[in-house]
Amino acid sequence: MSLSDNLAASLPGSPSDELPLSRVSRRSAADEIHAQLVGVIESGQLQMNDRLPSEAALARRFGVSRPIVREALGRLQALGFTESRPGLGTFVASSVAKLTLSFGKYSSTELNEIRRCLEIPAARLAAERRTEADLAELQKAFDLHDAATTVEEAVQYDGQFHSTLARATGNMLFPRLLEDLREILQEQSLAVSALRNRGATAVHEHRAILTAVIAGAENDAAEAMKQHLDAVEDAVRQLARQRSDVRPGVTGPSGRSLRGGEGLPGPRTAGSQLGQRSEETEQ
Repeated sequence: MSLSDNLAASLPGSPSDELPLSRVSRRSAADEIHAQLVGVIESGQLQMNDRLPSEAALARRFGVSRPIVREALGRLQALGFTESRPGLGTFVASSVAKLTLSFGKYSSTELNEIRRCLEIPAARLAAERRTEADLAELQKAFDLHDAATTVEEAVQYDGQFHSTLARATGNMLFPRLLEDLREILQEQSLAVSALRNRGATAVHEHRAILTAVIAGAENDAAEAMKQHLDAVEDAVRQLARQRSDVRPGVTGPSGRSLRGGEGLPGPRTAGSQLGQRSEETEQ
């Protein structure tokens, strides 16, 4: 059994319980999981190149569903704490969040420039050309976003609202181009969701866009989209400022893996490795 499984299934008092992780409440589970994982990374209990326990193991340890854990892990990666290595898992990439947020290969500035060129005209055209069927779909997408109870749902339905709006233009190149940006837009949405009340604010901004489109108010729709993108850009800047205030933790590469095995000094087991790391932290 790997340490990822040991972390979730071990009995109280065993070495794998040394990581200070505790069960969380459903209401703010993703936020709490994110905060706890950031804590063990910044403290050096998980170091550069260490592998995090599996999604399933973390879900059992925290007492939540895997989608909730996935939200928290997605935030860690968006902020530069971790990186995903295909076929291997999620590894610690830094003990501090990156100060300049980027999404995929693109900076937030580049992404927002493209969004302004694409989505402001799309909102204007949607208000001019939308059909009753378009309005019904747009209202449905908005309602789903408004009713979202997890960050993962909010990110999904946020994207659905923008895609539905693009289709309402009647020009299928708009949703096609937006689909090409879907993955990095989700990364951006996930990153800014770490800000308090950003989710509720985004819903309010979408409501303004929806109201203008329903009314057929082309200029109002374009202005509402512009204000929405302004708010997203402000949120990214605020997040970057917050990250710059984070005190650095242990950053030296350890070359150690939470799975145990190759690269570990001596014949220590994965469990004893965790126990030792915790003892070093306490000294």
